[in-house]
Amino acid sequence: MGSGISVRDQIFSTYDSLYDAEKKVADYLISHSAEAIEMSVSELASHCEASQATIVRFCKKIGCTGFHQLKIKMAGEQRQQEPQAVSNEINLENMEQSIQNILSSKVEEVQATFNNFNPEELKEIIDLILNANLIEFGAMGNTIPIALDGTYKFNQLGLRAVSSTIWETQEALARTMREGDVLFAISASGASRRLLNMVEIAKENKAKTIAITNQSKSPLAEACDYLILTATREHIFYDQVSFTRMAAMAVIDALFLFLFSTKRDSFQKIAVHEQSIAEEKL
Repeated sequence: MGSGISVRDQIFSTYDSLYDAEKKVADYLISHSAEAIEMSVSELASHCEASQATIVRFCKKIGCTGFHQLKIKMAGEQRQQEPQAVSNEINLENMEQSIQNILSSKVEEVQATFNNFNPEELKEIIDLILNANLIEFGAMGNTIPIALDGTYKFNQLGLRAVSSTIWETQEALARTMREGDVLFAISASGASRRLLNMVEIAKENKAKTIAITNQSKSPLAEACDYLILTATREHIFYDQVSFTRMAAMAVIDALFLFLFSTKRDSFQKIAVHEQSIAEEKL
């Protein structure tokens, strides 16, 4: 486990790749982390209705040598956190607490995403973007709005960015990429075959590829030159439901602000853009 990624983030990052028995362990640790720190491996296995071998296998999947190391990491992280009166309950009969629960998860999601940033790699990504002739944002399904937002924001800065809501067009654009160009592949699961194909095409053309995904061990994360790992807390509320895109959108905003502060003509480009659409505003 990387020193900069918390146990909680690592659990969410690998959750979709876990077996059902391992997900029981993950679910218990997410909801009862304080209690789990005081347990033995056999006690945790009993509470999770899983075998001790499953506990050990789960620990290794999230980057720990075993349950003992996992407990040490969890205890250290717990001491750094302030206690919050939140839960995973969403209930119309308890609206105020439900709102607080949702807010807390969203704040934690964005904060954890930013904590995942590798400053050195992020700087390399910014340099790649600034020197690219073409930047493509690839996405499928409900991540397409993020790709379109990235395209819009980058074009505002005077960067040549493209995307499409049609996957065939996205693939055709990838075939036009050349050495030094940049492809962003955005996928919560990191398991889209079409995006993986686009990444292969871009790499054959010697373009650089950047994955934005929740899953650190996904095929997309492993295939791309760079990884921006987003955090997710959606499993806190509903298992097997994918609905949040806030973290990935925050990544686009962060890149935009870094580029704006670095690219010398950014203010002028945005001013021209704003002036061009001013007549459409009341």
